[in-house]
Amino acid sequence: MERAKVIHVITRLDNGGSAQNTLLTAIRHDRPRFEPLVVVGDAGPWNDQGGRQATEANCRKLEKAGVRWTMIPSLGRTIQPLRDVSTFWSLVRLFRRERPHVVHTHTSKAGVLGRLAAWFARVPVVVHTPHGHVFYGHFGRLASWLFLQVERLLAPMSTKLIALTEAERDEHLARAVGTSRQFAVVPSGIELSRFRNVEKRRPSWFACSDEATVIGSVGWFTPVKGHAYLIEAFAKVRARVRNVFLVLVGNGRELENLMALSKRLELEQAIRFITDCQDVAQCLAGMDLYVQPSLNEGMGRALIEAMAAGLPVIATSVGGIPAVVEDRRNGLLVPPGDVQALAAALFALLDSPELARTLAAAAGRTVGERFGAGAMVEAIEAHYDQALREARIA
Repeated sequence: MERAKVIHVITRLDNGGSAQNTLLTAIRHDRPRFEPLVVVGDAGPWNDQGGRQATEANCRKLEKAGVRWTMIPSLGRTIQPLRDVSTFWSLVRLFRRERPHVVHTHTSKAGVLGRLAAWFARVPVVVHTPHGHVFYGHFGRLASWLFLQVERLLAPMSTKLIALTEAERDEHLARAVGTSRQFAVVPSGIELSRFRNVEKRRPSWFACSDEATVIGSVGWFTPVKGHAYLIEAFAKVRARVRNVFLVLVGNGRELENLMALSKRLELEQAIRFITDCQDVAQCLAGMDLYVQPSLNEGMGRALIEAMAAGLPVIATSVGGIPAVVEDRRNGLLVPPGDVQALAAALFALLDSPELARTLAAAAGRTVGERFGAGAMVEAIEAHYDQALREARIA
């Protein structure tokens, strides 16, 4: 069988979940069967999830692994019509020159321009992974409606659509985006050993004692991640339990608002904002329990990492999270945006260390090999193979 050339297209190759998913897929491709190339945009002033520094570091990882990559600077996250037209033609020229068997686009913006360019360049197989969706929670009603119409129009240009969970797939299908035959479900994979084998130790930059209890959360500081609700719930906990701290790891445009909220609630001495974490595994190793308070979530990569790290978890029942967390079996689920319910869940784990240990052990078992990077890449490649056979390329 001819080695298939696969081009991955993504706007940002930073420390976010979709970027790490793409990075692991490209690096772990079976090289005798697949030849990967990664196309990435310039992060520019966008500093969330590590920004340009993280992009450069991840491109170096690609080089070290022998994976080719190229940057199209105009392939940015924001919508800029003139630049986007230029990006479209850059992608068309690239696809015509490289003649890939498969173009695999990731996230919304890259999915729009990449799929249009692949269709125009007559690429045989076009695969798209939304890594969640923007149908609610991210934007206002009009913008969300427009994104939905775009996805409906682009779905017929996609040979395969890959959802991270059954819930994500079902939410697309319920909105008439794609068909059940097009969709496959492949959970996002992580390097399990990286989180399981890290030494349990409180990092010095947490600035709190080993005797303290640390509640943590990892994620981009944006309204859809729900950090404000977690801070408000933490205020209720702190009023009753003094030696407890909240550590929020991430960066983003909501940072100043979240810090202002902490000040209004007189929590400045109890909340740590870690904006330059170089190793998420070390941060998780210093936490006692983990919270994912999102209002919308494809699956929650950071949540999976926390479960692999052996932490008891609390998460909201949105998107693909209930496919990972079952309430009171391997974690606690609460409604999104419900401060009272979130505070009650925090008290439940703080007041019952035995429950916390039981849920943490179950969470580790749940992650198992299903969420390993190897399993993810094997499943993705199997879908490539099927699509190539159907296109009569393989």
